Amino acid sequence: MAQICKKILIVDDDKEICELLKMFLTLEKYCVVSAYTGMQGIEISRKEKFDVILLDISLPDISGQQLCKLIRQESDVPIIMVSANDSVSDKVICLEYGADDYISKPFENMELIARIKAVLRRSEKHNDIQLSGEDIILFHGFKIDYKKRHVVNSDDEPINLTPKEFELLVYFSKNTGNTLKRDTIIEDLWGKNTLYRWSRSLDVHIQNLRQKIERNPKNPSIIQTVSGIGYKIAK
Repeated sequence: MAQICKKILIVDDDKEICELLKMFLTLEKYCVVSAYTGMQGIEISRKEKFDVILLDISLPDISGQQLCKLIRQESDVPIIMVSANDSVSDKVICLEYGADDYISKPFENMELIARIKAVLRRSEKHNDIQLSGEDIILFHGFKIDYKKRHVVNSDDEPINLTPKEFELLVYFSKNTGNTLKRDTIIEDLWGKNTLYRWSRSLDVHIQNLRQKIERNPKNPSIIQTVSGIGYKIAK
């Protein structure tokens, strides 16, 4: 059986870099599409399904970080940010906006391949977990439809969640009654990326999720903070 070609979208205004990456990734058996502006990138990503997006931070019409945030509101496709800046603050911002990884220019081709394979493994592992569970589960009055990625409350009103908030809700629904270490949540959902351990990305996502599912987000009863450890998920 022929192996399905994984599709990669490159969003970078440097056409020469796009061509070089396309040539290399094609040799590695990936199918590659290029976009040279942020708006072109978002339009293409809406029309086609990709397995990975390589997103440059410096774009002529919109910052890569803002584009990452926009894509993440619509899709959970793995995103690797690409930048000439190697500062930790830039990396943390990208991760908090929903990126899965960050690579600095100049980089070795084999490092890029390793990072692509790593985010693909995490994505496939998450999809396997989703498929192995029930299609629909009740969680504190919410009905979660895994296949449709749809959530409604006890009044059948839809709850609008971002892809990462949906992942967190699914993850918590499988861990009711458990106290979860912060690092364990990060590793299970993002992989062994130490930058997440030092950023507030997880806390921001949980804070936003609480706003949507808790009766009193300031005194949550479903996702409870355990000081110095992480979070306890109520039964």
